[in-house]
Amino acid sequence: MFDLILLCASVISAIIWLALLFMPVRWRMSERWEVSDSLHTTITQWPSLSVIVPARNESTSLPLTLPSWLGQGYPESEIILIDDESSDGTAACAKGISSQTGRNVKVICGTPPPTGWTGKLWALEQGVRASTGEWLLFTDADIFHSPGLWCGLVAKALNERRVMVSLMALLDTQGLWARLLIPAFVYFFHGMYPFKSVQNLLSKVSAAAGGCILISRQALDKIGGITGYSNALIDDIALARKIKDAEMPLCLSLTKSVVSVRPYRRLGDVWNMVARNAFAQLKYSWLALGGTVLGLVVLFLVPVAGICTFMAGTISQVTILSSGLSIFMMALMYVPTLRFFGLNVWRAFTLPIAGAFYLAMTVSSAINYLFGRHEWRGIRIKRD
Repeated sequence: MFDLILLCASVISAIIWLALLFMPVRWRMSERWEVSDSLHTTITQWPSLSVIVPARNESTSLPLTLPSWLGQGYPESEIILIDDESSDGTAACAKGISSQTGRNVKVICGTPPPTGWTGKLWALEQGVRASTGEWLLFTDADIFHSPGLWCGLVAKALNERRVMVSLMALLDTQGLWARLLIPAFVYFFHGMYPFKSVQNLLSKVSAAAGGCILISRQALDKIGGITGYSNALIDDIALARKIKDAEMPLCLSLTKSVVSVRPYRRLGDVWNMVARNAFAQLKYSWLALGGTVLGLVVLFLVPVAGICTFMAGTISQVTILSSGLSIFMMALMYVPTLRFFGLNVWRAFTLPIAGAFYLAMTVSSAINYLFGRHEWRGIRIKRD
Protein backbone atom coordinates (compact mmCIF):
# COMPACT_ATOMS: atom_id res chain seq x y z
CA MET A 1 0.00 0.00 0.00
CA PHE A 2 2.81 2.42 0.91
CA ASP A 3 4.56 1.74 -2.40
CA LEU A 4 1.36 2.47 -4.33
CA ILE A 5 0.73 5.72 -2.44
CA LEU A 6 4.34 6.80 -2.96
CA LEU A 7 4.11 5.91 -6.66
CA CYS A 8 0.98 8.01 -7.18
CA ALA A 9 2.34 10.92 -5.14
CA SER A 10 5.68 10.92 -6.95
CA VAL A 11 3.97 10.96 -10.35
CA ILE A 12 1.75 13.86 -9.26
CA SER A 13 4.81 15.71 -7.98
CA ALA A 14 6.62 15.25 -11.29
CA ILE A 15 3.59 16.46 -13.24
CA ILE A 16 3.33 19.61 -11.11
CA TRP A 17 7.04 20.39 -11.45
CA LEU A 18 6.83 19.82 -15.20
CA ALA A 19 3.92 22.26 -15.40
CA LEU A 20 5.89 24.84 -13.39
CA LEU A 21 8.86 24.38 -15.70
CA PHE A 22 6.70 25.65 -18.55
CA MET A 23 5.75 28.75 -16.51
CA PRO A 24 9.13 30.57 -16.52
CA VAL A 25 7.49 33.79 -15.33
CA ARG A 26 7.43 32.17 -11.88
CA TRP A 27 11.10 31.23 -11.63
CA ARG A 28 13.38 33.05 -14.09
CA MET A 29 13.90 36.10 -11.84
CA SER A 30 14.15 38.35 -14.89
CA GLU A 31 12.42 41.38 -13.39
CA ARG A 32 15.45 43.20 -11.95
CA TRP A 33 16.35 46.86 -11.58
CA GLU A 34 19.43 48.74 -10.43
CA VAL A 35 20.17 52.43 -9.92
CA SER A 36 22.24 52.49 -13.11
CA ASP A 37 19.18 51.44 -15.14
CA SER A 38 17.42 54.80 -14.72
CA LEU A 39 17.70 57.69 -17.16
CA HIS A 40 17.83 60.63 -14.75
CA THR A 41 18.46 63.10 -17.54
CA THR A 42 14.90 62.71 -18.79
CA ILE A 43 13.57 64.40 -15.63
CA THR A 44 13.55 68.19 -15.83
CA GLN A 45 11.45 68.94 -12.74
CA TRP A 46 11.90 66.65 -9.75
CA PRO A 47 8.82 66.29 -7.53
CA SER A 48 9.24 66.71 -3.78
CA LEU A 49 9.94 63.50 -1.86
CA SER A 50 9.23 62.45 1.72
CA VAL A 51 11.10 59.41 3.04
CA ILE A 52 9.14 57.84 5.89
CA VAL A 53 10.84 55.36 8.21
CA PRO A 54 9.09 53.50 11.04
CA ALA A 55 11.75 52.51 13.57
CA ARG A 56 11.33 50.38 16.67
CA ASN A 57 14.50 49.50 18.57
CA GLU A 58 16.77 50.11 15.59
CA SER A 59 19.78 51.77 17.24
CA THR A 60 22.08 49.06 15.87
CA SER A 61 20.80 49.39 12.29
CA LEU A 62 20.69 53.18 11.94
CA PRO A 63 24.48 53.74 12.04
CA LEU A 64 24.67 51.53 8.92
CA THR A 65 21.61 52.79 7.06
CA LEU A 66 20.90 56.42 7.99
CA PRO A 67 24.12 57.77 6.43
CA SER A 68 23.09 56.15 3.13
CA TRP A 69 19.83 58.13 3.21
CA LEU A 70 21.47 61.38 4.21
CA GLY A 71 23.88 61.14 1.28
CA GLN A 72 21.26 60.71 -1.45
CA GLY A 73 21.30 64.30 -2.65
CA TYR A 74 17.73 64.31 -3.95
CA PRO A 75 16.81 67.90 -4.95
CA GLU A 76 13.83 68.43 -2.61
CA SER A 77 13.42 65.79 0.06
CA GLU A 78 12.84 65.20 3.74
CA ILE A 79 13.48 62.25 6.05
CA ILE A 80 10.86 61.52 8.68
CA LEU A 81 11.70 58.85 11.23
CA ILE A 82 8.96 57.67 13.57
CA ASP A 83 10.37 56.39 16.85
CA ASP A 84 7.81 53.65 17.45
CA GLU A 85 8.01 53.47 21.26
CA SER A 86 11.61 52.25 21.23
CA SER A 87 13.46 51.33 24.39
CA ASP A 88 17.02 51.39 23.02
CA GLY A 89 17.58 55.08 22.27
CA THR A 90 16.58 54.91 18.60
CA ALA A 91 15.53 58.58 18.49
CA ALA A 92 18.75 59.81 20.12
CA CYS A 93 20.78 57.65 17.74
CA ALA A 94 19.05 59.14 14.69
CA LYS A 95 19.48 62.70 15.94
CA GLY A 96 23.14 62.10 16.73
CA ILE A 97 23.93 60.72 13.28
CA SER A 98 22.05 63.48 11.45
CA SER A 99 23.70 66.23 13.50
CA GLN A 100 27.11 65.07 12.30
CA THR A 101 26.09 65.58 8.67
CA GLY A 102 24.37 68.93 9.06
CA ARG A 103 21.19 67.60 7.49
CA ASN A 104 18.00 67.52 9.49
CA VAL A 105 16.04 64.36 10.14
CA LYS A 106 12.56 64.93 11.49
CA VAL A 107 12.17 62.50 14.40
CA ILE A 108 8.61 61.93 15.57
CA CYS A 109 7.84 60.38 18.92
CA GLY A 110 5.32 57.72 18.00
CA THR A 111 2.18 57.04 20.00
CA PRO A 112 0.45 53.71 20.71
CA PRO A 113 -1.73 52.47 17.85
CA PRO A 114 -5.47 53.19 18.02
CA THR A 115 -8.00 50.40 17.85
CA GLY A 116 -7.82 48.51 14.55
CA TRP A 117 -4.28 49.56 13.64
CA THR A 118 -1.07 47.55 13.51
CA GLY A 119 1.92 49.21 15.10
CA LYS A 120 3.91 49.62 11.87
CA LEU A 121 1.04 51.03 9.86
CA TRP A 122 0.17 53.49 12.63
CA ALA A 123 3.80 54.62 12.64
CA LEU A 124 3.65 55.10 8.86
CA GLU A 125 0.39 57.02 9.20
CA GLN A 126 2.00 59.43 11.66
CA GLY A 127 4.84 59.94 9.20
CA VAL A 128 2.47 60.56 6.29
CA ARG A 129 0.59 63.16 8.31
CA ALA A 130 3.83 65.02 9.04
CA SER A 131 5.11 64.80 5.45
CA THR A 132 4.90 67.33 2.64
CA GLY A 133 6.25 65.43 -0.38
CA GLU A 134 4.38 64.76 -3.61
CA TRP A 135 5.92 61.29 -3.51
CA LEU A 136 6.38 59.08 -0.45
CA LEU A 137 9.13 56.53 0.04
CA PHE A 138 8.33 53.95 2.72
CA THR A 139 11.49 52.19 3.85
CA ASP A 140 12.61 50.19 6.88
CA ALA A 141 15.24 51.31 9.33
CA ASP A 142 17.44 48.33 8.46
CA ILE A 143 17.57 49.09 4.72
CA PHE A 144 20.70 50.55 3.10
CA HIS A 145 20.17 52.70 -0.01
CA SER A 146 22.80 52.79 -2.73
CA PRO A 147 23.90 56.25 -3.96
CA GLY A 148 21.38 57.78 -6.34
CA LEU A 149 18.61 55.40 -5.37
CA TRP A 150 15.99 58.05 -4.66
CA CYS A 151 16.53 59.80 -7.98
CA GLY A 152 16.55 56.43 -9.74
CA LEU A 153 13.26 55.30 -8.19
CA VAL A 154 11.46 58.55 -8.92
CA ALA A 155 12.83 58.57 -12.47
CA LYS A 156 11.65 54.99 -12.97
CA ALA A 157 8.17 55.83 -11.67
CA LEU A 158 7.85 58.93 -13.84
CA ASN A 159 9.38 57.44 -16.99
CA GLU A 160 7.24 54.30 -16.77
CA ARG A 161 4.18 56.23 -15.54
CA ARG A 162 3.71 54.08 -12.45
CA VAL A 163 2.13 55.30 -9.26
CA MET A 164 3.99 52.77 -7.12
CA VAL A 165 7.43 51.22 -7.47
CA SER A 166 8.71 48.64 -5.01
CA LEU A 167 12.06 46.89 -4.69
CA MET A 168 12.77 43.64 -2.87
CA ALA A 169 15.85 44.36 -0.78
CA LEU A 170 18.86 42.08 -1.08
CA LEU A 171 18.75 39.94 2.06
CA ASP A 172 21.73 38.70 4.02
CA THR A 173 22.95 35.20 3.09
CA GLN A 174 25.91 34.93 5.45
CA GLY A 175 25.94 31.73 7.46
CA LEU A 176 24.55 28.22 7.10
CA TRP A 177 20.89 28.97 7.79
CA ALA A 178 20.76 32.12 5.69
CA ARG A 179 22.29 30.37 2.67
CA LEU A 180 19.82 27.53 3.00
CA LEU A 181 16.65 29.50 3.65
CA ILE A 182 16.92 33.10 2.39
CA PRO A 183 17.24 32.33 -1.36
CA ALA A 184 14.38 29.86 -0.95
CA PHE A 185 12.28 32.60 0.66
CA VAL A 186 12.78 34.85 -2.37
CA TYR A 187 12.16 31.90 -4.72
CA PHE A 188 8.86 31.02 -3.03
CA PHE A 189 7.75 34.67 -2.85
CA HIS A 190 8.49 35.18 -6.54
CA GLY A 191 6.70 31.94 -7.37
CA MET A 192 3.55 33.08 -5.57
CA TYR A 193 3.75 36.65 -6.90
CA PRO A 194 5.54 36.64 -10.27
CA PHE A 195 7.02 40.12 -10.56
CA LYS A 196 6.20 40.44 -14.25
CA SER A 197 2.58 39.64 -13.48
CA VAL A 198 2.53 42.32 -10.77
CA GLN A 199 3.24 45.03 -13.32
CA ASN A 200 0.63 43.69 -15.75
CA LEU A 201 -2.66 45.50 -15.17
CA LEU A 202 -4.54 42.64 -16.82
CA SER A 203 -3.24 40.23 -14.18
CA LYS A 204 -4.82 39.93 -10.73
CA VAL A 205 -1.41 39.32 -9.13
CA SER A 206 -0.33 42.14 -6.84
CA ALA A 207 2.58 42.39 -4.43
CA ALA A 208 5.15 44.75 -2.97
CA ALA A 209 8.17 44.53 -0.69
CA GLY A 210 7.71 46.64 2.43
CA GLY A 211 11.39 47.52 2.78
CA CYS A 212 11.25 49.89 -0.19
CA ILE A 213 8.00 51.28 -1.58
CA LEU A 214 7.77 54.52 -3.55
CA ILE A 215 4.20 55.73 -4.00
CA SER A 216 2.65 58.97 -5.15
CA ARG A 217 0.67 60.82 -2.52
CA GLN A 218 -2.15 61.24 -5.01
CA ALA A 219 -2.40 57.46 -5.47
CA LEU A 220 -2.31 56.83 -1.73
CA ASP A 221 -5.09 59.37 -1.20
CA LYS A 222 -7.13 57.75 -3.97
CA ILE A 223 -7.24 54.42 -2.10
CA GLY A 224 -8.18 56.10 1.16
CA GLY A 225 -4.68 56.41 2.58
CA ILE A 226 -3.19 53.96 5.05
CA THR A 227 -6.50 54.01 6.90
CA GLY A 228 -7.87 51.80 4.13
CA TYR A 229 -5.71 48.86 5.24
CA SER A 230 -4.82 49.89 8.79
CA ASN A 231 -5.18 46.42 10.34
CA ALA A 232 -3.27 44.46 7.70
CA LEU A 233 -0.54 42.23 9.11
CA ILE A 234 1.04 41.88 5.66
CA ASP A 235 0.94 45.59 4.95
CA ASP A 236 2.94 45.62 1.71
CA ILE A 237 0.73 43.03 0.03
CA ALA A 238 -2.38 44.83 1.25
CA LEU A 239 -1.17 48.15 -0.19
CA ALA A 240 -0.34 46.56 -3.54
CA ARG A 241 -3.77 44.95 -3.68
CA LYS A 242 -5.43 48.33 -3.06
CA ILE A 243 -3.41 49.94 -5.86
CA LYS A 244 -4.11 47.09 -8.29
CA ASP A 245 -7.82 47.05 -7.48
CA ALA A 246 -7.91 50.77 -8.27
CA GLU A 247 -6.42 49.91 -11.68
CA MET A 248 -3.31 52.01 -11.11
CA PRO A 249 0.06 50.81 -12.50
CA LEU A 250 2.69 49.43 -10.14
CA CYS A 251 5.78 47.26 -10.35
CA LEU A 252 8.00 45.12 -8.14
CA SER A 253 11.61 44.24 -8.93
CA LEU A 254 14.57 42.39 -7.52
CA THR A 255 17.58 44.60 -6.81
CA LYS A 256 21.00 44.83 -5.27
CA SER A 257 20.72 48.61 -4.93
CA VAL A 258 18.68 48.22 -1.73
CA VAL A 259 20.29 46.04 0.92
CA SER A 260 18.96 44.76 4.23
CA VAL A 261 21.59 44.97 6.98
CA ARG A 262 19.62 42.66 9.26
CA PRO A 263 21.50 39.39 9.76
CA TYR A 264 19.86 35.97 9.57
CA ARG A 265 22.63 33.91 11.13
CA ARG A 266 20.40 31.76 13.33
CA LEU A 267 17.55 29.48 12.35
CA GLY A 268 15.28 31.45 14.67
CA ASP A 269 15.93 34.67 12.74
CA VAL A 270 14.49 33.23 9.54
CA TRP A 271 11.85 31.20 11.37
CA ASN A 272 10.38 34.29 13.06
CA MET A 273 10.41 36.27 9.81
CA VAL A 274 8.34 33.60 8.05
CA ALA A 275 6.15 32.42 10.92
CA ARG A 276 4.84 35.89 11.73
CA ASN A 277 3.05 36.14 8.36
CA ALA A 278 2.63 32.69 6.86
CA PHE A 279 -0.81 31.91 8.31
CA ALA A 280 -1.99 35.47 7.65
CA GLN A 281 -0.96 34.89 4.02
CA LEU A 282 -3.40 31.98 4.03
CA LYS A 283 -6.09 34.35 5.37
CA TYR A 284 -6.22 32.33 8.60
CA SER A 285 -7.93 29.48 6.79
CA TRP A 286 -7.36 26.04 8.25
CA LEU A 287 -8.54 24.53 4.98
CA ALA A 288 -5.94 26.55 3.09
CA LEU A 289 -3.35 25.47 5.66
CA GLY A 290 -4.20 21.82 5.06
CA GLY A 291 -3.93 22.30 1.30
CA THR A 292 -0.61 24.12 1.65
CA VAL A 293 0.86 21.43 3.87
CA LEU A 294 -0.30 18.71 1.47
CA GLY A 295 1.12 20.62 -1.47
CA LEU A 296 4.51 21.14 0.17
CA VAL A 297 4.67 17.48 1.13
CA VAL A 298 3.95 16.36 -2.42
CA LEU A 299 6.31 18.88 -4.02
CA PHE A 300 9.32 18.58 -1.72
CA LEU A 301 9.10 15.58 0.59
CA VAL A 302 7.65 12.93 -1.72
CA PRO A 303 10.53 13.10 -4.27
CA VAL A 304 13.07 12.78 -1.45
CA ALA A 305 11.09 9.88 0.03
CA GLY A 306 11.13 8.19 -3.39
CA ILE A 307 14.93 8.49 -3.63
CA CYS A 308 15.45 7.29 -0.05
CA THR A 309 13.12 4.32 -0.52
CA PHE A 310 14.97 3.34 -3.68
CA MET A 311 18.29 3.43 -1.82
CA ALA A 312 16.83 1.35 0.99
CA GLY A 313 15.23 -1.36 -1.16
CA THR A 314 13.25 -2.22 -4.26
CA ILE A 315 10.47 0.05 -5.46
CA SER A 316 8.77 0.75 -8.75
CA GLN A 317 11.02 2.14 -11.46
CA VAL A 318 8.31 4.71 -12.19
CA THR A 319 8.60 5.98 -8.62
CA ILE A 320 12.34 6.49 -8.77
CA LEU A 321 12.18 8.02 -12.23
CA SER A 322 9.44 10.48 -11.32
CA SER A 323 11.15 11.34 -8.04
CA GLY A 324 14.48 11.94 -9.74
CA LEU A 325 12.80 14.01 -12.44
CA SER A 326 11.07 16.15 -9.80
CA ILE A 327 14.31 16.86 -7.97
CA PHE A 328 16.10 17.69 -11.20
CA MET A 329 13.38 20.08 -12.35
CA MET A 330 13.07 21.88 -9.01
CA ALA A 331 16.85 22.31 -8.91
CA LEU A 332 16.87 23.64 -12.46
CA MET A 333 14.22 26.24 -11.63
CA TYR A 334 16.06 27.26 -8.44
CA VAL A 335 19.33 28.08 -10.23
CA PRO A 336 18.36 31.65 -11.32
CA THR A 337 17.67 32.59 -7.70
CA LEU A 338 21.01 31.21 -6.53
CA ARG A 339 22.81 33.08 -9.31
CA PHE A 340 21.11 36.31 -8.23
CA PHE A 341 22.53 35.82 -4.73
CA GLY A 342 25.93 34.80 -6.10
CA LEU A 343 25.78 31.32 -4.57
CA ASN A 344 27.02 28.05 -6.06
CA VAL A 345 24.40 26.37 -8.22
CA TRP A 346 24.97 23.01 -6.52
CA ARG A 347 22.92 24.42 -3.67
CA ALA A 348 19.89 23.96 -5.92
CA PHE A 349 19.66 20.41 -4.64
CA THR A 350 19.10 21.70 -1.09
CA LEU A 351 15.70 23.13 -2.07
CA PRO A 352 13.76 20.08 -0.74
CA ILE A 353 15.39 20.65 2.67
CA ALA A 354 14.40 24.30 2.58
CA GLY A 355 10.90 23.29 1.53
CA ALA A 356 10.62 21.03 4.58
CA PHE A 357 11.65 23.91 6.85
CA TYR A 358 9.12 26.26 5.27
CA LEU A 359 6.43 23.64 5.78
CA ALA A 360 7.32 23.56 9.47
CA MET A 361 7.39 27.37 9.67
CA THR A 362 3.93 27.57 8.10
CA VAL A 363 2.53 25.11 10.65
CA SER A 364 4.30 27.06 13.38
CA SER A 365 2.63 30.26 12.18
CA ALA A 366 -0.79 28.62 12.48
CA ILE A 367 0.05 27.39 15.98
CA ASN A 368 1.14 30.90 16.98
CA TYR A 369 -2.19 32.23 15.74
CA LEU A 370 -4.09 29.52 17.60
CA PHE A 371 -2.45 30.52 20.89
CA GLY A 372 -2.65 34.24 20.26
CA ARG A 373 1.05 34.88 19.70
CA HIS A 374 1.20 37.79 17.24
CA GLU A 375 4.33 39.65 18.32
CA TRP A 376 7.38 40.29 16.17
CA ARG A 377 9.93 42.91 17.20
CA GLY A 378 7.26 44.41 19.41
CA ILE A 379 4.46 44.71 16.84
CA ARG A 380 1.22 45.58 18.54
CA ILE A 381 -2.27 45.26 17.17
CA LYS A 382 -5.04 46.93 19.11
CA ARG A 383 -8.44 45.46 18.37
CA ASP A 384 -11.94 46.17 19.63
